[in-house]
Amino acid sequence: MTTSSAPHGGVSSHPGAPRGENESAAPRPAPAEPSPPALGTGRLLVTLSALLLSVVSFAAAGIAVPDIGASLGATAAEQSLVVSVYALGFAVPMVLGGRLGDLYGRRRLFLAGMAGFSLFSLAATLAPDIAVLTAARALTGMSAAAMVPQVLATITATTQGRERARAVALFGATAGGATAIGQVLGGMSLSVSLLGAPWRTVFAMSALLGALAFGAALRWLPDTSAPGHRSLDLVGTVLLGLALMALMLPVSQGGALGWPAWCWASLGATPVLFRTFWWWQRRLHRGDRVPLVPPPLFRLGSYRIGLLMAWMLQSAFGAFTFLYALSTQTGLGWSAMRAALVLLPFSLVFLTVSIWSGRLAPRFGFRRLLAVGGLVQATLLSATAASVFLRDDGLDSWVFATLLVGVGVGQALMFGPLVGAMIADVPPVIAGAASGVLQTTQQAAMGLGIAVAGGVLSASLNGSTAATAQSYTHALAVCMCVQAVFAVAFAGCALSLPRR
Repeated sequence: MTTSSAPHGGVSSHPGAPRGENESAAPRPAPAEPSPPALGTGRLLVTLSALLLSVVSFAAAGIAVPDIGASLGATAAEQSLVVSVYALGFAVPMVLGGRLGDLYGRRRLFLAGMAGFSLFSLAATLAPDIAVLTAARALTGMSAAAMVPQVLATITATTQGRERARAVALFGATAGGATAIGQVLGGMSLSVSLLGAPWRTVFAMSALLGALAFGAALRWLPDTSAPGHRSLDLVGTVLLGLALMALMLPVSQGGALGWPAWCWASLGATPVLFRTFWWWQRRLHRGDRVPLVPPPLFRLGSYRIGLLMAWMLQSAFGAFTFLYALSTQTGLGWSAMRAALVLLPFSLVFLTVSIWSGRLAPRFGFRRLLAVGGLVQATLLSATAASVFLRDDGLDSWVFATLLVGVGVGQALMFGPLVGAMIADVPPVIAGAASGVLQTTQQAAMGLGIAVAGGVLSASLNGSTAATAQSYTHALAVCMCVQAVFAVAFAGCALSLPRR
């Protein structure tokens, strides 16, 4: 792995550094600075709290949307906006959050983001109407974008070898398992009414947990950064933000609004904006200036292929969670708690196997674990889809939960090792940017997966106002078949990763 002396104040020689920094014939000695403390179990759990809370908040809010609509008299479009503005606020400034952590200290950005997350969650709890709630959720997402990129960047800067494999495994377990955990906690919170409305309890939970995490981070979170040019690529930040908004706004709102002309125009502008952004990044890099996303990052084969694999994994999982919630609660009439509890075995198995995969990665290698995980998931998803197709009167909770256990094993072997494979060659000095790009890709992929799933569901319902439970469950089964195809493609990509 490429190493860097950046944490000690020296000059980095990795490929992501500006070229002019390495041309001095006689490097000047820099005063020694203490290395950041080893992460350890306690500090690692505090670091992961940002990732856990950001995902749990998103999942729990999705469960609470029907109650929000009933309580505040919100339309269907306004209800979906409560969820989508959080995702937009989270994804758009994510790379900037990672870059700010690189330059000004990851601990500082983590604490600022966690404080904002807690305060804006409290504002959402007390929101008097849907407009205030929507604004509070957008600001909560932006706060998450400041703290979440620091998680993987801190892991990259403070660990290596087996300790890194273990930390990355826990990162994967947290990222994947937090969705199911959020749905369970959301279902539980909705059983308690706060200030006259159960949905307020969901956001109060986020505010309380955020305050506790802030206190723990203030005491135990290590401080790391990547000294270098104290400059920000503001033009690149604006271009990337516009490109992501052009993609995610129509994807998240188009279905609810009936796909007006501006949605299609926005989608058409997306590739132009991304291409302009990338041209600007390469221009800055050639001029020995600091771009928002260092182009050498994409020269790393493991990172480049890994982004494609992350897109396949997250888009498929986003579509599944969206259709599962609608199929079980709207189509089959299950309670939010019952739907969440059926997912609980999947979540527990995912967490357990993800932690276990951290011990397997150094022994068997990332490529092998990722390929096996993809094939296991494809097999179990196919079996689960077949069971749904064959049962016309709905889902059998026990059979479905049992089959999802196998799916959880496959997904755990896909998620954690993928993150490890991607960051293996990333220099610590650009770890924040690498983390921001990865997590922005994951958020955008989730949004795309949900949009496509909505289209599949609409086609299955055929515009009927008296949709049957079978229509919903068949849409879910189709989604799982597509997810299985993606899992096979994922396994193929895994075999093309660099050998170690």
